[in-house]
Amino acid sequence: MEKLSFDKLVVVGIVLIVAANGLAFLFHAGILVNLAWIVYGTLALLHPVCPARWQNSDREKNAILGVRIAGILCIAIGLLTRFVV
Repeated sequence: MEKLSFDKLVVVGIVLIVAANGLAFLFHAGILVNLAWIVYGTLALLHPVCPARWQNSDREKNAILGVRIAGILCIAIGLLTRFVV
């Protein structure tokens, strides 16, 4: 399997949330959107990657911390909001 980069992480998140929205509208189950946010946040939290231009620089630790914080915020969105379809 190919290593996950920052660009691929963002694309996976967009595809995951768009697919979950489509399935939620199709099946009238808003919980699918919440689950997509939680899965994406967990992915960002467990496997944080920073943009390529910041790798091997003094900003890499801050970028990884930012990705982890964004993952926590995605999990919070999934847990605290209620998507009604």
